[in-house]
Amino acid sequence: MRKLAVVLMATCSLAYASMAYAADLGARQPMKAPPLQYAPAFNWTGFYGGVNAGWGWIHGSGNIAIGGATGPTSGSGNGFLGGGQIGYNWQTGAFVFGLETDFQGAAGDSDLTATAGATTVTGTARNPWFGTVRGRIGYAFDRSLLYVTGGAIYGESRLHGTVNTTGPFSSSTTYWTWTVGGGYEAMLWDRWSGKIEYLYGGTPSDVPVPPGTTAISGDIHTNIVRAGLNYHF
Repeated sequence: MRKLAVVLMATCSLAYASMAYAADLGARQPMKAPPLQYAPAFNWTGFYGGVNAGWGWIHGSGNIAIGGATGPTSGSGNGFLGGGQIGYNWQTGAFVFGLETDFQGAAGDSDLTATAGATTVTGTARNPWFGTVRGRIGYAFDRSLLYVTGGAIYGESRLHGTVNTTGPFSSSTTYWTWTVGGGYEAMLWDRWSGKIEYLYGGTPSDVPVPPGTTAISGDIHTNIVRAGLNYHF
């Protein structure tokens, strides 16, 4: 009888321990999945530099005075251009503010004609180099950036031609004017971005003229489309 009592007591103790453990398991909170980890958004702040290449076209018209006579003048042309740029971006929120300068070489030329009374002029105008200094304001979509830009453009303009009354001539001058435009830039690799950009340039402050010119007026419209590659430091 004593052995039977011991066995019954041991069985009851084991059953009680099993029920207590099951109750403890039921009271525990379910395990939560770890929070998802997101990569931080790209930040455009910092210096950058790169190269670009593109195409430009120009058209102008106005009036010219030569030897006391006045008449119309016009010209148009296009050509390849390429160069390099450096700049700095500062990002706050989704907005990106920046400053950029570039220097370009150009291979195009423009045909020019002018008539003032009995004087006629035919020539070729070239813009061998130019540069810009511009501000940029953009809106970033993580690794993509849409922006507008504006500032100053400067360069050299050369004119070679013939005046029917005096023969061949050559003249040159430096100039500056304003420029505005916009573009799109996107990060391609870790530190490399690609961009495409359009710029419009206003009438230059000065233009080369044929000999004997006493006055010239009019408007010149310059358009530039270029693609570029930048390295971000």
